[in-house]
Amino acid sequence: MSNRMISKDPSYLKRQGANFLALMNDLKRNRRATAEELGIPLSQLEQIISGETVLPEEVIERATQIWPVNRRDFMVLEDDAPEGILIMRKEESQKSSRVFARGGSDYYEYRDTAMSKVSSFRPEWILELCKIEDDNPDNPLIQWNNGHFLHQFTLFIGPVNFYYLDEGKKKVFKANTGDSMYITPFVPHTFATRHRDSVDHYHGQEGLILALTYGNQLAGDAQQELSVLGPKLVSGYLLDTSSREKYFASLLRQQMASLSMSAEDLAAFSSLEAKVMTQFLEGEKLPTLAQYQRLADVLKVNSRDLMPPDYLDERVIIHPIKSSKPRRYQNYQITDLASVRFLPHSKALILDVESEASDLNLIVPLHQYCYNFGPACCVVQWNGGQSAEGRQEVILRPDDSLYIKPHIPHSFSVPAGSLGRILSLRIAGRITGEAQRELSQINPHHLRRLCEENVLWYRER
Repeated sequence: MSNRMISKDPSYLKRQGANFLALMNDLKRNRRATAEELGIPLSQLEQIISGETVLPEEVIERATQIWPVNRRDFMVLEDDAPEGILIMRKEESQKSSRVFARGGSDYYEYRDTAMSKVSSFRPEWILELCKIEDDNPDNPLIQWNNGHFLHQFTLFIGPVNFYYLDEGKKKVFKANTGDSMYITPFVPHTFATRHRDSVDHYHGQEGLILALTYGNQLAGDAQQELSVLGPKLVSGYLLDTSSREKYFASLLRQQMASLSMSAEDLAAFSSLEAKVMTQFLEGEKLPTLAQYQRLADVLKVNSRDLMPPDYLDERVIIHPIKSSKPRRYQNYQITDLASVRFLPHSKALILDVESEASDLNLIVPLHQYCYNFGPACCVVQWNGGQSAEGRQEVILRPDDSLYIKPHIPHSFSVPAGSLGRILSLRIAGRITGEAQRELSQINPHHLRRLCEENVLWYRER
């Protein structure tokens, strides 16, 4: 359950070998052809594929010179949570402390919390060292940042002012414990402690935030592709988000361009009047359900591929905790926090743990980050993971944090009379949306090969 480097772990080597074999299959190379092209003995290639030895750097270098592949195609994820969860204790978090100055004065104290190489969470504990006496966003003590690439969810603990830029205007939200927010990438913002406000939280006179940044579909390989294409070509992907009608028009034009189809042909083949097609393409009108189906049939797509979102989100979403109505689930009282509809696989909750769990009553299909920001210790039980056997248990103390893999059965418990408070942020990995639909089209009998390729694509004998 640690973050140690494990590049030569047997499970890593096995997955690296399976990935190498999958690349060979994709490029239609058998073992003998691969060994000859890469200039290595056939016996060494067999050891790489079987996971008996590490893939040498010179083999990767040679492969990228003669095959249409990138170095990153040979890299596999390191599993630093083989038991299903990864925990970071308060003491370990404190050791990561670093104080950054802005404008000539100490501004933030940062600490790491539980991060796994398996997920895209980048969660930070941030203490606001800048203390202000007013709510003026032009206060000279306030130091603005330039925004950053990752999506950010924030839970506020104590009297924190959140400053952000919205359509060119500086705004401020006066947050207290339990309030939360979400901001899209590159929105300039900053935080400070309201020094004049009385506080009742366990960090004394300074405001605290749990700033949980994470990548979504644009991170990783997608971002690499964007960097290769450059801003001019990438701009062609942008959809008009000014209205649902404009959004639909953008989707429709891109599907037509993918087939090199004219508006006249689309109108004729879908039995729509030219005037109606013009209204669609200019973003003046949305189709009926029947018209969506007719357009989709001609364009050889599903209707949903042409539909705009039901709701177009703001770039900054503020969620005071008093606006949520708590609900009960098993031994938890659950409070919903800031959420955004265009990230449907991102969920933020406060779990108030009120008693012992009768069983492992939580199975979450998302990567999950948890932070104990309450006064009581919680017992975490779980069952699963690549190397785990049977039910396991650990104590999550105040200010401890943990990461939990998707689909791991788990629970949180406290003794009778205690109350545990857990922040639970749940985000998608790579297997949601289109990837999940693509996965579901594959016969379940082939999941083993999909996860770890173990045979050549044809039978040599």
